[in-house]
Amino acid sequence: MSQAGATHAVPARRDLALPAGLLVAAFLLFLGGNLAGNGVIGHLDPAATVLPGWEHGSLLRVLAVWVASWFGFVDAGTALLLVYVLMACIGALLTYRFLLVSGWPALQATLALALIAANAFLIYATTTTSAEFLLLLAVAALIPAQRRLEAVGDVQAVINYSLTLTLLLVAGPPLMVLVPLLVLAVPLREAEARRKPQVFAAMLLVAVVPTLIIIAGVWAMAARAGLSADLLLQPFAEDFVPIRRPVAAMIVLSAISAPVAAILVIHGAIPDRRRKPLTTFVALALPLYLAIGNSFFDWQLAPWAPAAAMMATAMGWLCSTRVRPWMRWLTLAMLLVSALASWVVAGLWADPAWLEGLMPIQLYGLTSPG
Repeated sequence: MSQAGATHAVPARRDLALPAGLLVAAFLLFLGGNLAGNGVIGHLDPAATVLPGWEHGSLLRVLAVWVASWFGFVDAGTALLLVYVLMACIGALLTYRFLLVSGWPALQATLALALIAANAFLIYATTTTSAEFLLLLAVAALIPAQRRLEAVGDVQAVINYSLTLTLLLVAGPPLMVLVPLLVLAVPLREAEARRKPQVFAAMLLVAVVPTLIIIAGVWAMAARAGLSADLLLQPFAEDFVPIRRPVAAMIVLSAISAPVAAILVIHGAIPDRRRKPLTTFVALALPLYLAIGNSFFDWQLAPWAPAAAMMATAMGWLCSTRVRPWMRWLTLAMLLVSALASWVVAGLWADPAWLEGLMPIQLYGLTSPG
């Protein structure tokens, strides 16, 4: 056989997404176990409310508390931590895999995932089982769906986008109110839909059906369980009480501890046919929306929430955007700066008890020898 006709088998690159996700889960379990051993993780009382988890107006939180109730071998607080670590593990797995799909070499993708896992905001959000963690998952998932909608815009992209909107719907009131606007954006972005009412109605229907199914399902289950409408609407009435709260601190904290967002600005300024300006705008605007909204309404978001949201949207953007090789190294540098900054200023935003509970090593009450 001639050399020209010879076929050379190219070894397939091993998929390390699952091991990467498991390593992140092990790291978070180690930290969470240490916090539990030092008495930092609280003990939840599932019977404290009629609908456990709904005090935040988040159906995703209700689902997490419900799944945590299956773990009868641990207390409610530790069980909820296990559910949060599972969600973080899935997020890490998907992040690693999408970075590879976006052209990142395995080494750089691994470094990026390690730097994300080392960020104090994301560790805090997971190990404290905060409601803000669920908002981070939703905004991170929205960016790849938005980019595919902007880049392709076919029926499959619209369906994927509409399914992602349901995640915003169940994450909590601050993101839920954006869903009608984002649904309307689907037909409005198409010139033909703006000209023809029937096309507009068809695209709107495709975009809104998953959201309507979720809403109808929630009301049906609530009615069957005998839950009143007042109970379902109470979190929204409380969250949208007008107040005035300073916003500068949140924005400054985001600028200091989430400089990775500068990558989006740099990419948008460089001429590139792959640029998707609307996706970049959404990724940068969502954290600002959370900060500004929290200053006008009683959302009671943690001071670190917009900065963590900026990290989440930036990673969602990187998972769906091909960037130049030099920009990948710059991104890793910015992720390193973000991780270091999040710890340097931790005394300004983190619960002192949480910081103290990181040491000494005392996993679930088991004191380390020596």
